[in-house]
Amino acid sequence: MMICSKTLPLKHSLRHFLAAAVFLFAGTATAAPERVISTGHSITELVLALGAGDSLIAVDSSTRLPADFKKVPVIGYYRQLPVEGMLSQNPQLLIGGEQMGPANTLTLLENAGVKIVKLPEAENGEQLIANIDRLSKVLEKPATELTKHVVAQLRELKRARTSLSEAPRILFVRAQEGRGLKAAGTGTSPDSLIRMAGGVNAVEFSGYKQLSDEALIELRPDWILFSSDQDAQLQGGAALLEWQPLLKLTPAGKNGAFCSVDGFALLGGMGLASLKEAKKLNEKFSGN
Repeated sequence: MMICSKTLPLKHSLRHFLAAAVFLFAGTATAAPERVISTGHSITELVLALGAGDSLIAVDSSTRLPADFKKVPVIGYYRQLPVEGMLSQNPQLLIGGEQMGPANTLTLLENAGVKIVKLPEAENGEQLIANIDRLSKVLEKPATELTKHVVAQLRELKRARTSLSEAPRILFVRAQEGRGLKAAGTGTSPDSLIRMAGGVNAVEFSGYKQLSDEALIELRPDWILFSSDQDAQLQGGAALLEWQPLLKLTPAGKNGAFCSVDGFALLGGMGLASLKEAKKLNEKFSGN
């Protein structure tokens, strides 16, 4: 009887303990993250568009926040994130693209209990929608309205591409005086933007590569694009003609067909800013 009288309260207490533990664990597992660090402009704009701005406590230097958004710390660059600076913000979740790192920083953050979510750098609309869906689950925010908006933009861009009489040949470059031109090939954000706008990349290699003088003529670009962070340096394209006179022999050079692209639309794969830039480019390609 003594044993029985002591065992019943023990079992009773154990049941309550386990029930409480399950309840607490379930609450923790399903709770939306309240302290989020987002890196990469295309990722951060999705976080905001999904309505998770209140949870955002820091961003990296590649992110452009809306002018009326709250002030948050800017911590490093998404490829070189500092451990100490990030841990000082006491984050629950770190979100970024595939290039986020370095690896040892991410390992240390995970060991400290920070959840790490890496999203693929979207190269097309389908991958962008997939990123929205995954991010909505991680942040526990509904994605229906944002997805509808993006799908509508993608349909509009598809119609605009088909309306072009001919796909123009596009060359995206990075340039410095005395150092020639580097062009963006396949597997780059500019290449995705070019295709989304209805153009054809004038180069077929992957990544960024230096162009020879002969190639500048052979590629015959109809348009030459460059990032907005080089707009002043390149004087809207005029400096390119001075640095590389052979460009004057190309259709783009003859017609002065130069265009600056929002640099933030080129960071971290295709994002919402990329769709806006694709529309702008398509209008230029079509003469509107």
